[in-house]
Amino acid sequence: MQVYLLKDLAGKGKAGEIIEVNDGYGKNFVIKNKIGTAVTPEILSRVRAKKESDAYHVAQDKERIKSIIAKLNDVVVNLTAKVGEGGRMFGSITSAEIAKALNDMDFEIEKKNIVLPEPIKTLGEYRIKVKYNYGLEGSFKLIVSG
Repeated sequence: MQVYLLKDLAGKGKAGEIIEVNDGYGKNFVIKNKIGTAVTPEILSRVRAKKESDAYHVAQDKERIKSIIAKLNDVVVNLTAKVGEGGRMFGSITSAEIAKALNDMDFEIEKKNIVLPEPIKTLGEYRIKVKYNYGLEGSFKLIVSG
């Protein structure tokens, strides 16, 4: 018997999925406890339409991210930091500061997307990675001056 899950079912599937279960289990547990319903042609068409809609939205999101990455690769971000004697910075440049600078340049980037292997504590040029969903990533040039 096929059932459409309304709630997550441990070890079987998540809400919104169609799964195959034994007839007795489906009727006496899943349907009776309102965890799922029997699959009808209407439910099949609804699930198919949702999958197509999700795929369309994912494709649109990927294209949007790819266009941001294309623009981002040519960007140079200049940040200034307070510097003491010997050219050592007070504190470090954080991903939050970098994200704010990019947002001021009309890039919608969250600090969690910026990959800093270690805090930036010295002046100079850096190539900073930005990771997005779907395994997409880009980079930009960061210049830290005093």
